[in-house]
Amino acid sequence: MKVKILNQLACPTCHRTLKFSIHKKTRERILDGELRCEICNKKFPIKNGITCFISSCKKPTKRTVQNLRKTTLAQEIPKKWILLFSREERKALRKEWQWMLSSIKRSKNSVHLDFATGTGRFLRNIISVAKGEIVALEHSYSICLELQYFLKKIKKYSRVSIICADARSMPFKNGVFDSVSSWHGLNEPKMKEAIKEAIRVLKKEGYFVASGIHYRKGSKSFLRAKKHNINFLTKEMIVSALKNAGICNIEHKIFFEGRWNEKGDYLPVLNDWYISYAVRNRK
Repeated sequence: MKVKILNQLACPTCHRTLKFSIHKKTRERILDGELRCEICNKKFPIKNGITCFISSCKKPTKRTVQNLRKTTLAQEIPKKWILLFSREERKALRKEWQWMLSSIKRSKNSVHLDFATGTGRFLRNIISVAKGEIVALEHSYSICLELQYFLKKIKKYSRVSIICADARSMPFKNGVFDSVSSWHGLNEPKMKEAIKEAIRVLKKEGYFVASGIHYRKGSKSFLRAKKHNINFLTKEMIVSALKNAGICNIEHKIFFEGRWNEKGDYLPVLNDWYISYAVRNRK
C-alpha cells in the first residue's frame, strides 16, 4: 500500500481514524504492518503490501494460485479475454469504457477508487487515464495477490494501492476520493450498500460511475440473479437505489443489447437477452 493512502483509511465499522505500526516499508510503500481501531478493538494486517480488512485474508492454496496465474498469463496480460466477445460486443465495450473513463478526475493530486476490481481488466484502463493515486478494492485476498502480480508484470503498479475489503463496508474516511468507479461490480450480490458507501467516501462534486447487466423480467437470468440477491436487474431498480443513496441527476446509458453466447456461464444464461449499461452522476 502506498504511504500516501494511509491517511485515507478508517475503521470499516465505526469509520474512526486507525492507529498504525509499520514493520517493513520502502520510501513510498508499506509492505508489512498493522492497523488497529481503538474504538472497536480490531486489528487489520498489512501483508505483502496489501491492506487486509476481512478475516479471510489467508494464504491461498497452491491450486488457487496456479489457476489464477494460468488465467493471468493466458488471458489478462495479452488481453485475449476480449476475444470471447463478439465483434459487436467489443465495439460496445470500448464505448462503455470511454464513457466511464471520462468521469475520472485526471489531476496529479487526485485519488481514485475502483471497487470490485477483480482481475484488473478495467483498472488497466484507469491507470492509463488517471494521473494521481489509485486504490483498488477487492474482496478476495487471492485475487488481490494475483492482481498485484498482474500489475507488476505489465509495469502499472507504481500508483496503485490494493485493499482487501468488502465494498459494502469500505475502510475509508468520509469524502476522500475525487472519483469512484466499478466496472460490472454491480453484478455482485447485495450491492446497494456498496453504492451508499461509494457515495459516502466520495468528495463533494466528485463523480461516481459504475456498470452492470440488466435482464428481461421473468427470464432464466433474471430469476437466477434475483435468487442470489443481485439487486440491479432492471433500469428502474438501479435508479431507485441510487436515488435512495441521495444521488440526483443520474445518467443511465445502454451500450449493448443482445443474447449471451458463452456456454457454461452461470450468468447470464446462454441465449438469454441481456443489456450492458453504465450509470454515473456527480455528488
